[in-house]
Amino acid sequence: HSSRRRGSSRSKQFRSRSDGPGHSPTSPSPQLEEMEPRLLEFEQDPPNWRELASPEALSSLSKKETKRQEVINELFATEHAHVRMLSVLQMIFSKPLEREQLLTTMELSTIFPNLDEIIEMHFYTLNLLRPFLHLVVSLFLSFCVSVCVFKFEGTEGEWFQKLTARFCSHQSWALDQIKSRQKKDFFCAFSSQEAESKPQCRRLQLKDIIPIEMQRLTKYPLLLENIAKNTEDPTEKERIKQSAECCRKILNHVNEEVKLMENLLVRNTQSITQHIVVE
Repeated sequence: HSSRRRGSSRSKQFRSRSDGPGHSPTSPSPQLEEMEPRLLEFEQDPPNWRELASPEALSSLSKKETKRQEVINELFATEHAHVRMLSVLQMIFSKPLEREQLLTTMELSTIFPNLDEIIEMHFYTLNLLRPFLHLVVSLFLSFCVSVCVFKFEGTEGEWFQKLTARFCSHQSWALDQIKSRQKKDFFCAFSSQEAESKPQCRRLQLKDIIPIEMQRLTKYPLLLENIAKNTEDPTEKERIKQSAECCRKILNHVNEEVKLMENLLVRNTQSITQHIVVE
């Protein structure tokens, strides 16, 4: 049973809280009416950093600085794509299933645990980076590093780890639960197939979209290590390496939580099977 966290006043403005597994946030955020235009916004890919930079700024960069900027741009572009797919998961799947009452509130909160908060967390990071994309100098690197330190270290890192661990540890159960419901319930199966046919899904099925948070976690340390490799300043390089190490620790923790949940599900299944055999 998760408890409320005391965090920085900055982050509290942007978050709702959930009191534990199986409980919906008391004030879900982002709200439905806020998410629909956001989903439309994210259908368009962000501009490449070269399109935003002046010719003078581009010509002043060394090969290593250019490579570093490419990786920073990849960090932003892939975060943008990740928020888009999380929004698809919410607006194309979770909300319609709730609206049509094909799944109970309890089932939804277990299949899509703290999805609102996960989206909000990534959207907040994206908005921190967005205004500074045109800065292809050390100022943007320093700001990017500060954002990563803010997100992955200290209290914010603990909160990020807690949210992602809860979401990712449920994904195997969620996939099994959805598969089971679709076999038993024609309307649930039809609703999912109809959702998957929408262009926003880009030919991905629900089973392909649910694991995206875990996939995103594996990407962060690789991107940060690549940025560090192309950074000359020793102080900045060390800060980026530190953030990458924090990412790896978070990833390892989430992997452990996933294994624990999978083992628990196996034991529960075996227990039920044995009980049926005995009867």
